[in-house]
Amino acid sequence: MKSNRISITIPVLCILLLLLPDLVRRSSGQQVQGTKVEIYNLLVAHRFQQAERAATAYLAATPNDCSVKVFLGLAYRGEARFEPAFEAFRAAMVQCPQSLAALEGAAETAFLLKNAEAEALVRRVILLRPADETGYAMLASLNVREGDCAGAVENYNKAPAHVEATPSALREYAACLVALGRHADAVRQISRLVALQDNSTNRIALARAQADAKDWTGSLATLQPLLGAAATDGAAFLLAAQIAEANNQTPQAVEWFRKAIELKPRDAMAYLAFAEMSFNHGAFKVGADFLTIGIQQLPAEARLYLARGVLEEQMSQMESALKDFEDAHRLDPQLSFAQDAIGMLFNQKHDAVAALKLFEEESHTHHDDPLLQYLYAEALSQVENPDHTVLEKAIAAAQRAVQLEPGYQPARDLLCVLLLRHNDCGSVVIQAEEATKRDPYDEVALYQELLAEHKLHHSDRAEVLVRKLQDAKVHNQEIKTKFILQEAQPGQ
Repeated sequence: MKSNRISITIPVLCILLLLLPDLVRRSSGQQVQGTKVEIYNLLVAHRFQQAERAATAYLAATPNDCSVKVFLGLAYRGEARFEPAFEAFRAAMVQCPQSLAALEGAAETAFLLKNAEAEALVRRVILLRPADETGYAMLASLNVREGDCAGAVENYNKAPAHVEATPSALREYAACLVALGRHADAVRQISRLVALQDNSTNRIALARAQADAKDWTGSLATLQPLLGAAATDGAAFLLAAQIAEANNQTPQAVEWFRKAIELKPRDAMAYLAFAEMSFNHGAFKVGADFLTIGIQQLPAEARLYLARGVLEEQMSQMESALKDFEDAHRLDPQLSFAQDAIGMLFNQKHDAVAALKLFEEESHTHHDDPLLQYLYAEALSQVENPDHTVLEKAIAAAQRAVQLEPGYQPARDLLCVLLLRHNDCGSVVIQAEEATKRDPYDEVALYQELLAEHKLHHSDRAEVLVRKLQDAKVHNQEIKTKFILQEAQPGQ
């Protein structure tokens, strides 16, 4: 996560004010007092290099003066030299454990450095200054870095004035609300962000949150200033097109999709979203043609080949479809046909009987092709009320797929599911363990193994798998959350 280094920090003047009484009280000699006051005044005037030299010279003669060590840290901090600043503040903390100025300086620089000590230091600051919102804001930002949106929201709630005045905090707070599914709350926060910074990035974020909250009219109204004839933001047109299509305004959606692709010809999501709309309306050729344009722009984007193959299959262009499926698999062997291709291939709109016949023929013709074996197994797995023979054929095809390509995770996951249906629990455990060797956070494999161990009455092993599955869910949710938060950052 990117962090705004200015907005979520303790101002230098605040730390200096903490030192002022100590400066006056502890300086006994007039010359000493005058030297320290000079350093203080240099820092207030933001003359950091001079302050650094003066503080260094002072400490050479008087190495145990805590306040001047803090001054040195502030001088380094002002020069954006955060590592030596942190060391100076930490040295002051060791010398004077009760120094709040040293603690706040160390906490802030640790935060900026993403140092492992940052959270503990910030929490110590909060204990000493519970009414100071800056500490809670820093803690919230640390939560965001870790993907802990629940913690971030809780801590940002304790810093309302800071959040409302700080664009970076509003952005992170709103992104976490979106990640937690609190779309109406996110709309309120992003509306404040737009009031502070009315730009295309923030308007698109607001429109997306409004759309998530099912406020189609409000969402399009937010985007309207970005959709004029001279507009150049393809992301705005793409979002507007998706909203229009969701609101059954297909002609307008088509126009905006075309504009989005014109402005951002290398945006894979624009082509995929247009292909999904084409599929839903039965306009298979139009969608395939647009995907061909996309493939010309992005020849290494596996999802485009996969989506075009789906549309070609709908038009009975089987040879072209299978070629595209092969290309998609070659570019991204882990691409799962059950989850990707915009949900087209095996949903209720698809002719499952025709698909099954196609993949059966091709799997026999290309017995050594792991992708076709997987597709055949997937098609068989979709058969309603399958008999014993169908299930055995599906298992055989999935086994062939993983035999040919042991690292093909979607095929191995499918094999686990099929073996459990067959009540072959021992084999489920073997295949699931093989899957989790390659991906310890494979939820499908872990869940199937858990069910198998329950059936085998291995309660101790099942308890271990429950914990592993919980850890996997947390890990995968953190990855998803971090992606959402990264997408929320300006310039992304």
